[in-house]
Amino acid sequence: MAQPNTDSMLAVLKTAPDDTNKAKLLQEIAGAYFQTNPEQSKAYSLQVLQLSEKLQWDMGILRGNYLTGRCYAIQNDLPQALKYFQHALTIARKIKNANREGIILSGISAVYATNNDYDKALKYGLEAAEVYERAGIKYYQHLMVNIGYLYIRQEKFDDALHYYHKALQQELQYGTPESRGELANIYLNLGGVYIRQGNLVPALENYYKAEGMLSQLGLTKNIAISQADIGECYLRAAQGKNKVPLPDSLRDKNTNLNKAERYLLMAWEAGNKLGLIEIRAEVAGSLTNLYAARGQYQKAFEYQSINVVLRDSLRDIGKEKEFAMVEAQYLVQKQTDSLHYLNALKDKEIKQSKLQRNGGILLIALAGIISLLLINRQKLKHIQRRKIAEAEKQKAEELARMQLDDFTKSIQEKNQLIEKFADEIAKYQALPCSNELPEGDNSLQLLQSSVILNDEQWASFQSLFNKVHNGYISRVKEKYPDLTTAELRTILLTKLGLTNKEMAAMLGVSLEAIRVNKHRLLKKIQLPDDIALEGFVQDI
Repeated sequence: MAQPNTDSMLAVLKTAPDDTNKAKLLQEIAGAYFQTNPEQSKAYSLQVLQLSEKLQWDMGILRGNYLTGRCYAIQNDLPQALKYFQHALTIARKIKNANREGIILSGISAVYATNNDYDKALKYGLEAAEVYERAGIKYYQHLMVNIGYLYIRQEKFDDALHYYHKALQQELQYGTPESRGELANIYLNLGGVYIRQGNLVPALENYYKAEGMLSQLGLTKNIAISQADIGECYLRAAQGKNKVPLPDSLRDKNTNLNKAERYLLMAWEAGNKLGLIEIRAEVAGSLTNLYAARGQYQKAFEYQSINVVLRDSLRDIGKEKEFAMVEAQYLVQKQTDSLHYLNALKDKEIKQSKLQRNGGILLIALAGIISLLLINRQKLKHIQRRKIAEAEKQKAEELARMQLDDFTKSIQEKNQLIEKFADEIAKYQALPCSNELPEGDNSLQLLQSSVILNDEQWASFQSLFNKVHNGYISRVKEKYPDLTTAELRTILLTKLGLTNKEMAAMLGVSLEAIRVNKHRLLKKIQLPDDIALEGFVQDI
């Protein structure tokens, strides 16, 4: 029914005069599009703002700014979201509307939290709570939950418990049957604080309460979260990671490991079915620790490998420079697309390709196992063992190849993002107001330094390289025993197909240094003029 209702509002809009009623109608249309089409919602929100400014209608200006900021926030363009929220806050305070002021302060708090600035996020969250209390507003448990989360990020667990319990009291007093999902969420958060404090009994109690309520509501994603939390609780009990003495029911290590495995595998299955990457990554880490505790190191290695792949797919690069520019009194009127959002899109593409390849490898492994079960075990026992060993070897080699490919792609994509970031910095520094803008050199240097590999990382890289190109490094050293470490690294990176610029970024040297190094290398190996280094290294 939503679309016909929107269509009818759009029909009325065509003939509506420019007055406050039209501004209210535009607000309704913007709200209707918010979840399904944020860009369209933003267009109507800006119309609300323009018309309200024309009419000098403060409430309309407030709503137009807030709605626009909300659209930018859901699109993860945090600088623009912050700008419009701050304009809305100014108007709310001007007209002394406490309810709107609290809502906008909560929105600003969420923006800073998303940008990992938890101190400022907490400042605005607590300010919103004070506004609500002064205005006599009793029910704002969402804000209490957010404040509790911010205290967790600062590892102030007693403060976090205080605000989660306030949220619980408000929900129990003012909540409705329709908001039972919110109540379950509060129990999950309480369990999260207790498990961080090493107090596993109340953690389990709250997690079980949440799971029971969520199962009744059929909220499958949240059920998976509660199952992962329960499994982690039992795992910590088995590992002795409790700071409060455990009752007899939680002291048997094997029993705890069995319960942990049961709940973690349920969460893992749900995460796979629903495509929940963050839950799968968390559960893979827990299963790694569980199987290591049991001495099942092959299983532990498999889940650790999955955890690394999933965690890598969730990594991103923030857009601190743009955020700081907006915060500094909005000196820049037009800003570029979000680097954070661009990196998330790129990581999503990489993640999808990784999952497709992992799925193919899993199917091949399962097919091999089924085939092996059909073999006569008595007569072909030796052959079976050999085939299993070969399958494990092939699987390990394929995993190593994937990791090396992902490593190479990651370096290339990081360099692309660094170049884009550097171009943006150059553009802003060329503006007339560039002397007032925040410095971006530190952010750029931090990004650049994240690509350079240290000695320990190089050792891991060479081990991975050897698994994929077996014996290659030994052959190079045997053929050219007087190669320096830098020259050997140049040969390996050339074989991977990296450009001079990408090599320079990884080695932490200049582009000219790479060219000089390659020139010396060509002289040392006495390569004929008609043969390129790139082709030569492939044939060693």
